[in-house]
Amino acid sequence: MTRQEIARTIKSALAVGAITAASGAVALHAQVPTSTSSGQSLQEVVVTGSMIKRTDIETPSPVQVISSEQLLQSGYTNTQEVLKNLTANGQGTLSQSFSGAFASGAAGIALRGLNVGYTLVLIDGHRVAPYPIGDDGQRSFVDVSNIPFDAIERIEVLKDGASATYGSDAIAGVINIILKKTVQGASLTGDLGTASHGAGNTYHADATWGIGDLVNDGHNFYISGEFRKQKQILFADRGNQYTHTDFTSTGGLNVTLGVPNTLNGGIARSGTGYVQDPASGNIAGFMPGCSATSYAAGQCTYADTWDQIQPPTSNYNFVARYAQSLTRDWQLSLGGTFFESKSEQANRPQRTFAGGYQGVTSGPGVTPTVLPAIGPTTISPTNPSFPAGVVIPGGAGILRYTFLNLGPEITQTDAKSYRTTVDLDGKIFGSWDLNLAAGYSEVKLDLTGLNYVNPGNLQTALDSTTAPFLVGQPNTPAVDAFVAPVLTTTDTSKLGYAHAGVSRGFAVLPGGPLGVAVGVDYYNRRQHGVAPADVANGLLPDFSNNFTVGTQNVASAYAELVAPIMKQLELEAAVRYDHYNLSGGQASPKAGFKWTPISEFALRGTASKGFRAPGPAENGQSGQTFFAGTTNDPILCPNPAQINAAGNFVDQCVVAVPGLQTTNATLKSETSKSFTLGVIVQPIRDVSSTLDLYSIDIDNQIVSGGPSTIVRGNNLTPIPQYQPGGGTALVTPPAAPILYQSTSYINANKTKTDGLDLSLSYRHLWVGVGEFRSEALWSYTHKFEMTINGVTYELAGTHGPSFFTGDTGNPKSRLEWSNTFGRGPWSATITMNYISAFNVTDPTLFAFLGTPADTCLTSLTNQGGTAGLAYAIPLSNGVIPNPKFCTVDHFTTFDLYTRWQVNSNFNVHGSVTNLFGAKAPLDWVTYGGALGAVPWNPSLHLQGAIGTFYNVGASYSF
Repeated sequence: MTRQEIARTIKSALAVGAITAASGAVALHAQVPTSTSSGQSLQEVVVTGSMIKRTDIETPSPVQVISSEQLLQSGYTNTQEVLKNLTANGQGTLSQSFSGAFASGAAGIALRGLNVGYTLVLIDGHRVAPYPIGDDGQRSFVDVSNIPFDAIERIEVLKDGASATYGSDAIAGVINIILKKTVQGASLTGDLGTASHGAGNTYHADATWGIGDLVNDGHNFYISGEFRKQKQILFADRGNQYTHTDFTSTGGLNVTLGVPNTLNGGIARSGTGYVQDPASGNIAGFMPGCSATSYAAGQCTYADTWDQIQPPTSNYNFVARYAQSLTRDWQLSLGGTFFESKSEQANRPQRTFAGGYQGVTSGPGVTPTVLPAIGPTTISPTNPSFPAGVVIPGGAGILRYTFLNLGPEITQTDAKSYRTTVDLDGKIFGSWDLNLAAGYSEVKLDLTGLNYVNPGNLQTALDSTTAPFLVGQPNTPAVDAFVAPVLTTTDTSKLGYAHAGVSRGFAVLPGGPLGVAVGVDYYNRRQHGVAPADVANGLLPDFSNNFTVGTQNVASAYAELVAPIMKQLELEAAVRYDHYNLSGGQASPKAGFKWTPISEFALRGTASKGFRAPGPAENGQSGQTFFAGTTNDPILCPNPAQINAAGNFVDQCVVAVPGLQTTNATLKSETSKSFTLGVIVQPIRDVSSTLDLYSIDIDNQIVSGGPSTIVRGNNLTPIPQYQPGGGTALVTPPAAPILYQSTSYINANKTKTDGLDLSLSYRHLWVGVGEFRSEALWSYTHKFEMTINGVTYELAGTHGPSFFTGDTGNPKSRLEWSNTFGRGPWSATITMNYISAFNVTDPTLFAFLGTPADTCLTSLTNQGGTAGLAYAIPLSNGVIPNPKFCTVDHFTTFDLYTRWQVNSNFNVHGSVTNLFGAKAPLDWVTYGGALGAVPWNPSLHLQGAIGTFYNVGASYSF
């Protein structure tokens, strides 16, 4: 079936649902329900954020619950998309579509906009091994792209600090993914999706089978298998803002690949190849496919056929669980999971090394060493692809060529996650609930790099007279493999845990039994990640060069008390002590209350302290090189205000300087204080609302900001310099270009954020008509203050801090409003998602990198986005190309889901995400869009780039 046929089939299947579902929704992300049917017995459950069983599941801490039904109603078929739309997910969230991520292939959630390192992700209430590569090489996080979808019973999101319950690092909150406990019978599900603009097809299938009833048979076993495949969407598949590169009509440059312009000094990239005279810097001749005339006219261009809106991915998930009732009060559960997530990120093809190359070695136990410089890539007349009739004094010329014959630089990731668990629950001494648990999880990440060029091997191949590398022509596989050897490495992350806890209710207080829980935890985390050998040895650039080797042992003890001292008042207190093998121990206390003067109204609040100990990437054996935007070389670009001023060297006023990050064994733990205060209002049975204020303070933040050292190396090869009379000439620079800037981690910053979460829900049953449910969730960031070197910067509603993750931006508001209408066997849900606008400034960039970005002008110039390239000349003259560039506009999408229950065993369903085809707003400063090549933000606005997406499926149970 062709792409067009698939699209027509899905559109036809969804047409009726799209017309009739003008209103809809059981709330996609409902707060925990508070009522049961009359006569129904109340079951004791453990709610995320507490270790004590209870029947009242509206706790002092705000908890949001997403049921398996609501997962389906989202219209998505993978967990990461649902979590990404959490209104509490903010700045620092990590997307698989960010091709420049250290943690390539992974996705992470950043509750409260405090980056992924402050959000603790659990499975069934227990820790799992984090991704083997940290976000920015530093922050540990759990990859939510490697989580099953169909095997989930519910997801609980604790929007409160939970250090006293789950561990010191649960500062921003907890996402607890709870898998199904039992399954009886079998079910099959299949889905097929496609985009209205083509590309990006998805295929999803699940099969689940279970046998046994815990109550009647005393046991249950089930197994679930799931497959999902997602094809890529390229910039070329969408056009418009994703392929627009000629900005001359609006005062900018034509930055189309292959076009000479002021920014590149007339020395453009080439998809066919040309040769420079090393003495004069002038172009001496062209390989076939371009000529001097066509080059000067800007006609030797080539298209971007590699940059991705959405990478190709595939997931394989298997879950198995066996539960056995041993006696009336005892139950044993054994679980095993295997999750695999594959992804492929592409970046532009490598170019020849016209300015030479000088590498730096790094790795565990290796002192960074600057290698001898490799001169500019040259080609001599002995190479068959040397331009005919061209004579250069000395014979060889500097080769300018983009390796289109090799293709884009590709990073393939294959993350396999293994997990085994055992839980034993029962009663001891008559009334004590005992839980014993142990588990082991491991993530094995296979990384493969394709088409990364080795400069030394390239020069050898160009000089070869027996098996030369041919420019712009097909080469033998052996030659290609020599020039661009396949890079491979395997990183691992392992975590083992053990838990023992008891709880019980003591004397009955006026409001109910006094609940007490105590317990101990231990976990061991081991991380081993190294770069491919050629990368670690400094032999080639571009591939992520980071390593982390370390072990972390944490022993903990906790106690919790719930005291309903009155029918109207419940008090909570908890404390946890965590001891880390490398950084010592500290206690994390928490207190909470819930006051219910009348049944229609309750007031609740919490106060807690926590801490985050340095991880292996911060105080262990670790290091990485990284890219964080562009800057000017203060020596080779003495006049950055005018890029083409005489004396400036070409390409040195907008230069990407690699950073080399080192660890610090003397780091202290970060400390936090968290507060919440909220109300629960239910004036009538069908209407309810919650409003929760929150405040989080983090001190002694571990940041990359220690004393920095610029390392230049010794490569004094002549490079182009702008001349007083215009034009350029090859000149020996007064200093070698910057190789890297070395810095270490320090305890320096303070971050304070506060805001609110508001939920409104309504449901009504019209007899003979149907049931209507509606819920709105709004998260608002009032303040996001970061204090650096004693100076406090307000970042809420700005693009800061841009040095985290993929430069996502920091919007103040996120809203989700879901509506469902159901009548008999049919139901439909429509959901609105809204992200507010924010400005492009980041006042913290100067504090971290010495680069101002506190105004629209300086932000467009310095943050590493599309504006800094396309409009470099007007910006250097103090001109903002368009006032609209100063703001990233708001983004609103609507998603539709509809289902028809044909009979008790069979249903058909379909969804349309981004129903009205909302376009992603332009973001001119982010480097998250193909490292600044395109003005869009994949972390927040991905659906706007994908466009309208259709999905149809069916489920059968028996």
